[in-house]
Amino acid sequence: MIFMISSIKFIPNPFRFLLVTEWVMLASCGSLAIVEAFQGHTIPVQHISILFVLGLMGLVLPSGSQFIKVVYTAIEIGLIFYGTVLGYLHILPTLYLIVVMRSCFLFKSTGRWIVTGIVFILFLSDQYKYMLRAIPEDPEQQIHFGMHIMAETLVFGLGIFFVLQLTNKVLSERQIRQKLANANEQLQKYAQTIEELAIVQERNRIARDIHDSLGHALTSLNIQMQTAVKLWDKEPVQAHSFLTQAQSLGKMAMQEVRKSVSTLREDAREERPLEARIETLVDDYRKGTGLSICTNICSCDTVTKPVAKTIYRTVQEALTNIFKYAEATEVRIKLKTTSEELCLTVEDNGKGFDPQQKSSGFGLRGMQERTTSVNGQFQLTTAQGKGCRIKIKIPNEAHTVLSKAL
Repeated sequence: MIFMISSIKFIPNPFRFLLVTEWVMLASCGSLAIVEAFQGHTIPVQHISILFVLGLMGLVLPSGSQFIKVVYTAIEIGLIFYGTVLGYLHILPTLYLIVVMRSCFLFKSTGRWIVTGIVFILFLSDQYKYMLRAIPEDPEQQIHFGMHIMAETLVFGLGIFFVLQLTNKVLSERQIRQKLANANEQLQKYAQTIEELAIVQERNRIARDIHDSLGHALTSLNIQMQTAVKLWDKEPVQAHSFLTQAQSLGKMAMQEVRKSVSTLREDAREERPLEARIETLVDDYRKGTGLSICTNICSCDTVTKPVAKTIYRTVQEALTNIFKYAEATEVRIKLKTTSEELCLTVEDNGKGFDPQQKSSGFGLRGMQERTTSVNGQFQLTTAQGKGCRIKIKIPNEAHTVLSKAL
């Protein structure tokens, strides 16, 4: 019992204008009852009380338990039936219409039609009782009386059907507005999520660019400085040339910092051809590290800027890793294009490493992310003492899609 009582929940009437309409209808019934009271010199207290209770019940509606909703509707119908037993409630259609209106807030479509059917049956029962009491003895009057009863029944049937449809439309409109509001809220959440993802992607892009460009410049600068320190005492002239190159690398590092601060918008500027940029990069590494680097680079005039940047940064990062970790003496770089794909291969004869070992650096991960961003495939082949080979393939379809996007 305690659980049942605690499960009873009520909500305010969701449509104030319908509640006011109900009260106007009940007030009309009460006014007619008072008018009749002046004729009979007796105030129908019970009649007014029933109308007052029905009006108060419209302030709140039960929610949740279906059983409570049925009980609520049964109480309404019971009050009206009690009024008919007392003989006070002569304007039954008005009260039955109120029951039908409230049932639309309580039940789904099937329940609403059931309540409407019960109300119509009760109305027919009341009409039948009225016919038995008030049927005239004159046959001609009986015909007019019967037609009058039929007209009332038809009007009432059309009335409850109209009220049912109207209330259903009002509720449907409210539900549609609620769904639209929910959809709008969901869209705002999606937009916020997309914005957050875009911010994360942009941060990752900036991190990769800082690592690939600034990291390369600082690594090369460190190499030049170390070499200059070693040669300072024995060969100061050659050491001076290394310091000059280190100064040039320092300026380049400053330029990369400025690029990063300005959100790395270097893509908007016109770049040199990809093969020329790679040759310049390789030449700098030859001079600074003494590595023997062989290149076989084809013309890449049709390559889009995002793909060209991916290729350039991959070569740059691969050379940096080779010098820092591989202890290699020879490097081979091959870049070719076919009708189907663009293929880059960077291979060294260094000591290699275990590919299963987790790395804390950004190098390999940055290369993989860049390759994936242009719908390419990244392949790493290495083992302890067997050198390392990096191979990426970018299909021509990716070039076409990226060109259209740009």
